[in-house]
Amino acid sequence: MELDERTRASVTAYDDHARAYQESLRLRRPVADVRRFADLARRDALVLDAGCGPANDLRLLRDAGVHPVGLDLSLGALREARMLLPRHPLVQAPYHAPPFRARSFGGLWLSGGFNHLRREQWRPALAALLELLDSGPVYFAALRGTRDLAEVEDPVLGTVYVSEAVDAEVKALLASHGVRDLSIEVRPDPIHDRRRLWVVALGTYRR
Repeated sequence: MELDERTRASVTAYDDHARAYQESLRLRRPVADVRRFADLARRDALVLDAGCGPANDLRLLRDAGVHPVGLDLSLGALREARMLLPRHPLVQAPYHAPPFRARSFGGLWLSGGFNHLRREQWRPALAALLELLDSGPVYFAALRGTRDLAEVEDPVLGTVYVSEAVDAEVKALLASHGVRDLSIEVRPDPIHDRRRLWVVALGTYRR
């Protein structure tokens, strides 16, 4: 799967502003979501945080009692993650070609990870990530809307390119890949603009 040049430009923005981005995320701590996710996982399960960025959610997952592995394309973000969690497994790789064995994880945390992919790439990327799951919880969050790698000015990152989905699309995407018992919520952005909405989903995947 070829990465769009706009996706690469967004990755570069994260590389260049990784420290400031990590600082901005301190205002957004999805503690309740992490607890719900961890309650659905096996105790001490190995879970994949795909699009982990500078590891803010990764640390919450660890504190909730699971063993998260971080995956991201931005080397700058992973360097910040390494400073935050010096002993944690962190891997730089694309979503469609993760370097792990099939069925090696007991959960998938995917918070905003697809926002910088073309919408047509969401299905193959999700399929590749779910190949890594044996069974367990799946958490998915994406900006709500219909844009496909549209240019936006982020107050921290500068120019990035963003894709979105509406609630029905998120539900259909996850259900078509075998994620069941789905709960879907629409929430305001907790950091920059409460008029900007997110679709947040949680379900379980079983083979």
